[in-house]
Amino acid sequence: MIFTFQTASTVNQTPRDPYAFLENLHSPETLRFAAEAHAETQARFASSAAFGQTVAEMVKELQNPRQIAFCQEHRARMYHFHQSSEHPKGVYRVCSAASYRSGCPEWKTLFSAADFDNVLGDDVYLDGVSHYVEQPERVLISLSRAGGDAAYTLEFDLAAQKLVEGGFHFPAGKNHIAWRDFNSVWVCPAWHPQQTTAAGYPREVWLVERGQSFEEAASVYRIGSDGLMVNAWRYLDAQGAPLDLIEAAHGFYTKTYLQVLPGGKTLPLNLPEDCEISGYLAGHLLLHLHSPWQRANQSYPAGSLVAVKLNKGKTGTAHLLFAPNETQALESVETTKRFVAATLLDNVSGRLKAWRFSDGRWHEETLPALPQGALELTDQPWGGDVLYIAAGDFTTPLTLFALDLNVMELSVIRRQPPQFDTEGIKVQQFYAESADSTRIPYYHVGKNHTPDTPALVYVYGGFAVPELPHYMGSIGKYWLEPGKSFVLANVRGGGEFGPRWHRAAQGIHKHKSTDDLLAVVRDLHTRGLSSPAHTAIQGGSNGGLVTASAFVREPQTIGALVCEMPLTDMLRYPYLSAGASWIEEYGHPEHPQSAAALAALSPYHRLSDGRTYPPALITTSLSDDRVHPAHALKFYGKLRRSSPRTWLYAPANGGHTGNTTQEATAAEFACILQFLNETLGRAPAQRPSEHTAPPSPPLTQQCPQRPPKAQKNN
Repeated sequence: MIFTFQTASTVNQTPRDPYAFLENLHSPETLRFAAEAHAETQARFASSAAFGQTVAEMVKELQNPRQIAFCQEHRARMYHFHQSSEHPKGVYRVCSAASYRSGCPEWKTLFSAADFDNVLGDDVYLDGVSHYVEQPERVLISLSRAGGDAAYTLEFDLAAQKLVEGGFHFPAGKNHIAWRDFNSVWVCPAWHPQQTTAAGYPREVWLVERGQSFEEAASVYRIGSDGLMVNAWRYLDAQGAPLDLIEAAHGFYTKTYLQVLPGGKTLPLNLPEDCEISGYLAGHLLLHLHSPWQRANQSYPAGSLVAVKLNKGKTGTAHLLFAPNETQALESVETTKRFVAATLLDNVSGRLKAWRFSDGRWHEETLPALPQGALELTDQPWGGDVLYIAAGDFTTPLTLFALDLNVMELSVIRRQPPQFDTEGIKVQQFYAESADSTRIPYYHVGKNHTPDTPALVYVYGGFAVPELPHYMGSIGKYWLEPGKSFVLANVRGGGEFGPRWHRAAQGIHKHKSTDDLLAVVRDLHTRGLSSPAHTAIQGGSNGGLVTASAFVREPQTIGALVCEMPLTDMLRYPYLSAGASWIEEYGHPEHPQSAAALAALSPYHRLSDGRTYPPALITTSLSDDRVHPAHALKFYGKLRRSSPRTWLYAPANGGHTGNTTQEATAAEFACILQFLNETLGRAPAQRPSEHTAPPSPPLTQQCPQRPPKAQKNN
């Protein structure tokens, strides 16, 4: 099988753009351009013995056996993906739940990801393992091409430790494939252009029975190529019949849901077009509302969680489970055998709620207290009422809890070892005033609070994705511990305060994410916590757009830019890779209302040859099939023309999500650190603090693709 990159459309190509050739990743000229720039960056920042030592230390910490092994539990067995120096691409392994809980897991390797390179004749990385929960030793393995979104799907027998002969095996593509039952799968194919929408995602739903070729399968549903994507999955409700659903997305936030009845008939559900189905329990759909919903004589506010009775495509009575106040947002929903659980944000700090359906009504339960900070539901074993929850904050390592909702018992399963010395590091939440007087919260983390303190300001600000106080890990070790500071900006466009916070910086208002970031940076300087020459801004994907936009608008405000996997050409983005899927987030350059706003926002077009810019490190991956690498390559090329302190980090593998080896991940992070250290200077000697500051997000954040719904089994 031949490795290929997705080619950009030539529609609406601007002939006077001197870097237009970089949109063709097949071109030897493009590959040479990227390779030479990447080699120059490595020679400049990643060639010293100290750099190699830092990478080795990071990898050693990532492979520390005391790190929490986050698992999927199926029938008292714990399944885990593990990377090591012996297996850089990783192995999938299993141990008993009893040995895992004892702290001495007895692991057995089931397969090695690297073995599939020869099977497929391609460079692949494990993207996911979907167990058929009623017979969990049968799995669908998703194998990503060079770390990108396009992936192969193979059926594997974990008991026999081999591929299933004549099983469910599908070519690489941005496919959505999910178990329906042991002998059938839902397939939304995207391995051929005729199967895909303009965004490159599936437009067809097929039901494939065991033993059938794809050509023999049943076609169930199809949307036009001008839609975004389709997806199909099955909920297994322990208190009712299985439910098969199709999501036909017209845009990133608008869709039609349909129920698939036995025989293949589809019935559209009468639901708000921008709601999200978050689960199914006791015959009720669980809806996350993104707009107010007026139904009969009842009104449900935006951001709510609502349970709606469903019967053969007909929706019945509804019950409001949760409605947020001004400082709250619904983050995620999970269902167990008898309960609905939800993580909430309250002033950008996590909380947990749960409800149970009994005697014909929903009842909210009283839960044991969990720590403040970031909460994540990491697993929910099928057929029971146990939740696995990870909790931590900026300076507190993760703790893995098991919560048994039946008896409301909370127990500690694992504690992550500390990765850095927190002595003297303080955390505080501040507020900056944006251009329209909106108060923008941000966290400041550090031990020095002086104008000469190097500060790294991280932002995402898009797609309703919240940025939370996660444990700092490597940032703590190599940035905070030496006396530098970290700032997390909770700008509009994100999901920290629900739909209103997101919509405030959506479409023609996208510039408000940049307004907010600049307000945070200025507030940081006003408080004397840093100064322009010592302040770097960093963001990935949509965050790369926000930081690049701030960089070209007010370069005098900052000392350096780290711009990862960014969107930069906002007049071309819908025609590149998955860009057409984000029109509801940004608007379309061909629409009059959006054209002027996108032109004013577009960092690539706002660069000026006559202006002085601070140093910049721009990153991408040549296998990124979500945000086209041309965004980074073109921005780098144009900026480097007038600013020699511009660098490009562009490895071949990793895709958009950094799906690669731990060594490659550590090397990129170490390169960013070296760039920042040389650019912003050393931390000052620690002085008495005038300000105090809380708890770390990942260093990068990606533009979402609409996620495939895995088979949900309650």
